[in-house]
Amino acid sequence: MRAWRFSRVVLGLQLALLTAVAVILLTTAYVGAQQALQQGARQAHARDQRVLESLIESELRNIRRYSLGIVELGSLSRALSEGDASAVSAILDGLQGDYEAQHIDALVVETDDATFVSTSVSLLDTPLPLAALSRRAAPLSTWTTVNARLEGRHYSLLRLTRPILEPALGRVVGRLHVFVQLNDNFWITNALQTLFGARATVLSHDGAVLDALAQTPGQLDALEALDGVGGAIVTTPQGVMREHVLQVGSSDRYRVRSLLPDDSFAALQDTYLSSILSATLVVLGFGIVLMLVLRQLTTRALGNLVSYAEQVPQSGVPMPFQGGRFLEFNRVGKAFEAMLKRIRERDKYLSGILEHSPDLVFVKDLENRYRLVNERYAWALHSTPDAMRETRAEDALDEEVVVLATQSDRQLLRDLAPVKYKADLHTPDGVHRYLVTKFPIYDDRGRPYLVGGIATDITGITQVREQLQLVHQVFAETSEAIVVLDDDQRTRLSNRAFGEMSGHDESRATAVIRDFLRGHPEVAHHLGRGHRWQGQCYLQQRNGGSLPVLVSVTSLPPTDGERRHVLLFSDITSLKVAEQRLERLAWYDPLTGLANRSLFTLKLSEALQGEDARRTAVIFIDLDHFKDINDTHGHSLGDELLCQVADRLRSCVQSRDTVARFGGDEFTILLRGIAQEGQTMAIARRILSALSEPYDLGMVSCYSTASLGLTLASRHGGSAEALLRNADQAMYEAKSLGRQKVVLFDPSIDERHQQRLRYEAGLRQAIDNGELYALFQPRFDITGRRVVGAEALVRWQSEEHGPVPPSTFIPIAENSRLIVDIGRLVLGEACHQAARWAEAGYPVPVSVNLSPRQLHEGELIRDIQDAIHQAGLPPRLLELEITETHLMDNVDQVLPVLHQIRAMGMGLAIDDFGTGYSSLTYLKRLPIEILKIDRSFIMDVPGDVDDEVLLGAIISMAHSLNFRVVAEGVETEAQRDFLENLGCDEMQGFLLGRPQSAGKLLGTLRRCGETASP
Repeated sequence: MRAWRFSRVVLGLQLALLTAVAVILLTTAYVGAQQALQQGARQAHARDQRVLESLIESELRNIRRYSLGIVELGSLSRALSEGDASAVSAILDGLQGDYEAQHIDALVVETDDATFVSTSVSLLDTPLPLAALSRRAAPLSTWTTVNARLEGRHYSLLRLTRPILEPALGRVVGRLHVFVQLNDNFWITNALQTLFGARATVLSHDGAVLDALAQTPGQLDALEALDGVGGAIVTTPQGVMREHVLQVGSSDRYRVRSLLPDDSFAALQDTYLSSILSATLVVLGFGIVLMLVLRQLTTRALGNLVSYAEQVPQSGVPMPFQGGRFLEFNRVGKAFEAMLKRIRERDKYLSGILEHSPDLVFVKDLENRYRLVNERYAWALHSTPDAMRETRAEDALDEEVVVLATQSDRQLLRDLAPVKYKADLHTPDGVHRYLVTKFPIYDDRGRPYLVGGIATDITGITQVREQLQLVHQVFAETSEAIVVLDDDQRTRLSNRAFGEMSGHDESRATAVIRDFLRGHPEVAHHLGRGHRWQGQCYLQQRNGGSLPVLVSVTSLPPTDGERRHVLLFSDITSLKVAEQRLERLAWYDPLTGLANRSLFTLKLSEALQGEDARRTAVIFIDLDHFKDINDTHGHSLGDELLCQVADRLRSCVQSRDTVARFGGDEFTILLRGIAQEGQTMAIARRILSALSEPYDLGMVSCYSTASLGLTLASRHGGSAEALLRNADQAMYEAKSLGRQKVVLFDPSIDERHQQRLRYEAGLRQAIDNGELYALFQPRFDITGRRVVGAEALVRWQSEEHGPVPPSTFIPIAENSRLIVDIGRLVLGEACHQAARWAEAGYPVPVSVNLSPRQLHEGELIRDIQDAIHQAGLPPRLLELEITETHLMDNVDQVLPVLHQIRAMGMGLAIDDFGTGYSSLTYLKRLPIEILKIDRSFIMDVPGDVDDEVLLGAIISMAHSLNFRVVAEGVETEAQRDFLENLGCDEMQGFLLGRPQSAGKLLGTLRRCGETASP
């Protein structure tokens, strides 16, 4: 191996140090200046982003304020209400010349029937489909983005939509759409370029350039070349490219890229390179001169000593120093030789101790670096002595141990006295606990410069001590009484719990145990034979009572020829009480105290197996509208009502009968000794009367009724399951008959129940098998000459049951979620057919009934949007009908949904009007257009004076609220004439059109020859 000269090494290090210092200082200055420039660029970018947002928002705020003034123009709303198209166009054209409209490119007014477009000069050469763009759905009163493609070019416009309201009634008569085109929009790009002081500015959207502006040719090309470079700020030789985001309200995000002049980075780089070159030349010159001087002074004299030091062997006695020409270097060599001999002697002693010591030994300096560790210490830390040398303690020890070691080091250096502490180390053999002793090691001046330590493994001792302490603590604190006996039944040891159970102190323990063993010979038997045993016993207490205990007997292995026996007593008083309580809970209802379902079923089975089995009857009771009471008054008062119901039921039967709460608001009664059917009916009527009396619930008084179903064992089945099922079906029959009734089971009830189940199962398959289809009943104007609409009606042609009437399967679907799937199917089919009629030249609106379940489903709006989108149907050709009864019962929940539907451009109608209890206050708030009078008011006119008066009032009221009135169920010409004289607008019924297929309805439209727009 080649030896380096000391002088060269020293000079080389000095030269490297000077070079490094110069480079570090210059680089630090350069990096700092560069970071300052970048920070300034970022701050300028953030500031310009805020100014950009403020500038655009200021301009568009003026447009928003101007558009608000337009929709509030009384002349515009009157023109729209009166359908004066020329007046609307004149107003819009007049607005375009206003100074405040200079940045508006187009104004569009949209109604259900027409669209009025007025464009500025900027759009004269750009035939954008503004009418079609206006029909796209968008939120009101906020800016949104509308994109279009014309002749291969991407156009992007900002749109603001506001409703135009009729001042008198607040009805929406149209929508105003304000458009600002971003393509070639000079005022926006010019404002951006002026704002940024940029050489070039580009406004783009979705990768398409909308507008661009540059001071000189070629600058836009440079900006486009940087389009793919990431980052909001990019520094290039051409300048600084910055990217901003432009977004207004709910619009898309637009990219604004600008190219700004910036020469600071190039000047900084030139200065840095020239400074580096100058510093390098100065350092090289200084190093060369210094190296030549030192080389002459030290080369030969130091070479001999260095050579001897390099030849010192790793072990054994060092070779004698041969000396050289200079006395001073010879003395140093001899001293070095003697020192090496002493060190080798001490190393021999120390290595013997370290290698054979079972303890962990370590030495570290004050910087926490290991100077020396023995094999055991390195093994405990999963390492080797050589690998740990110069390793910091915090890199080798666990975090918790590091904290202890650091604290002990501070105490050691503060007190200069040995320190002891305990620490856990994760060794290859697992976690071991060590007692660590640290001591200071002093230098020749008496100052501590090293820390020595010895760690002794105390894992075994610690575990034994902890186990003994734990055993003693468990023995003393356990809740079970423990007594240790010898072969003579003398108490050798007892705990506190035994004294608490027996009531005697420790001195009386032997006498108490002997009395216990005399009273329980089976325990003494197993104890004498050394058997394990466990059983329930009673321990006599000092106060004379008997404590139920669970006793465990165990014999310990003999020690020193003596055997010990352990008696364990566990207090099972609470277990006994719990057993009784569980037995009560298993058979009785915790709220009412009545028998529960399990006990009732058991008693019914026992009764049916007895001698009077055929004289047994079952009454099944269900409270009517109990959920309404719970919802209105709360569950606590509902529970109180159930308790009072239980008391009344007990008072209506004899003690031999069984009253049970089956669950919720359902009760059952087992009647015994019933000889005749009349007895059961009499008891049932007595129960019905008792339950219809008012209930005093403290703060309130309320009423409730019940529906009862009866079964007789002599006629309706011999098993408990059959009787209960039949009584349950009879109860539901009573509910279907109007509630507060008693129904005796009849086999036909079971047949109808099974038929309903078959219909429900078939209806689930009908949706997937395509058995459901829609028919359409036309709606005519009152003269009967024009078709003004059609109502979609669902029909079921079952493969298994044949044609099933809607009156049968619709209620079944309403009671399950099937009505939602059926409604979605009918909605899609109706939209599809209406779109086909419109394509054929007959834009007749189709109406679809919405079930209550659909109105409360969160997916209704999405289903409507999907249906009209897939069919391509304009929203104005779809009408949705809601029954009056459900609407009035749930108006607060349904009203937001209706407003949302109306805002989408669809019509709304109240169906079966007159069958519910409508409030005029609510009618004014509803966004409906059509009121359909229920057929029950039509069937007896003319002739029924009451119905005639009611019809006149309904039609007059509807017209005063600007509703169109449709009469349902018109079947005679006399009815049509009467309704026409009352001013009814439209009619629907068998007189002019029955429900028919979509194809036949198209033929009807063609025969009528003229249709009405919605």
